[in-house]
Amino acid sequence: MEAGKYIVAIELGTSKIVGIVGVKNEDGRLNILATEKEDSAGCIKRGCIFNVEDTASKIQKIIKKLENRLSLKITKVYVGVGGQSVHSISHSVFRQLAEDTPITDMIINSLHAESRSFPVANAEIMDVIPNEYTIDNHLETQPKGTYASEIEAHLQLVVGRPSIKKNINRCIVERLKLPIAGYIMSVHADAAALLDDEEKSLGCALINFGAGTTTLSIYKDNFLRYVVTIPFGGRNITQDISSLNILMSEAERLKLAFGCAINNGEEPKGIGIEGIDSSKINYQELCRVTEARIEEIVANIVEQIKESGYKDQLSAGIILTGGASLLKELPELLARETKMSVQRGNLQKGITFSGHQEGGLTAYSQAIGLLLLGEENCVEKPITPKTEPTVEEPEKPENKEISDEKKKKEHEKKPKKSWNIFGAIEKMTDKVISSTENFLTDEEDVNPPRKKN
Repeated sequence: MEAGKYIVAIELGTSKIVGIVGVKNEDGRLNILATEKEDSAGCIKRGCIFNVEDTASKIQKIIKKLENRLSLKITKVYVGVGGQSVHSISHSVFRQLAEDTPITDMIINSLHAESRSFPVANAEIMDVIPNEYTIDNHLETQPKGTYASEIEAHLQLVVGRPSIKKNINRCIVERLKLPIAGYIMSVHADAAALLDDEEKSLGCALINFGAGTTTLSIYKDNFLRYVVTIPFGGRNITQDISSLNILMSEAERLKLAFGCAINNGEEPKGIGIEGIDSSKINYQELCRVTEARIEEIVANIVEQIKESGYKDQLSAGIILTGGASLLKELPELLARETKMSVQRGNLQKGITFSGHQEGGLTAYSQAIGLLLLGEENCVEKPITPKTEPTVEEPEKPENKEISDEKKKKEHEKKPKKSWNIFGAIEKMTDKVISSTENFLTDEEDVNPPRKKN
């Protein structure tokens, strides 16, 4: 059995639900043990659950598969939180203090708690992310231990529809009777898996191209500064392709095989695309549809980067993740439109995989990030695989030896059979005497004494 905490997480995506199990050691190293997935079409839209029963059924299947595969019992799970309505708003909380008041954790935590009561229309505050603090007109990132007469906390409030967490709770806690170890914002999970301290310090834009949504999160000086969710993703491209008289399943295949963010006019040789009615689909038409939709998504991203106010402060450029980010020529299109360096994300060092795992793919980075941020053990003591004998019986040889020894002793106690003339005569004499005594006894019984007249 491996040492460390067994972390279990569920990622709720528009195209798939992912379940993942990993072991995290004390030094922070993570070993991915298993991943399982179920198609989420029809129960999750744009990252939000809308069919509770179907979603609960699919999560239950994933849990059972993981338990059977690893021979363990899952007792709780971490869940990633995201979706169309999730975004951040800047917020500040000011407090006047007595002169030369020491700034403690209690004061800092009370500022964060106060920010959670900030009213947000049609949304709930899902997370409070501290940035800097103003201490007597001086900007500080670590205010604890300083002295001041006033303090102002500059925060990012991550907000979203109240139904997001409610429906997650209905699926997992109410339907499956499985406790939730914690809710983790999906943007944090992506960053934990893909960004290093240098990238977050220099400034970067992390973009998750999902099936139903595209999420932009901006980091600068090691703080999350901006989050927004754009309600378009890879599935929109698939739907546009299907409008060319193609089935959705075939449209998805064509998008992955031939879809391109920049049409260079070159048509692949040997390609034959047929519609539902066997009509031929023009390759250039396929490219035109794909390019139009991805350009719309990229235009929204460019506008949101400008809106954040950090466009000229992102020295580490743009990092891409998510299944839809695998579209050909997408990095080149983003680089052209933003005038920034663009690269596909790579997993952090210290992450390993047991056997052949799909978890190494970019599309699974968010699920892996959930494991990295999880802290509680989520399984009962794993059952040791029955590959080696679990019960040893070293006493069996000893028992046989003891038994043989006993037999030997018992044999020694018995008189040895030997023959000699004196013994034989003695035995014969005993037999004669015994026979006479029996005869006399029998005679007494048969012929009792007569009565005298």
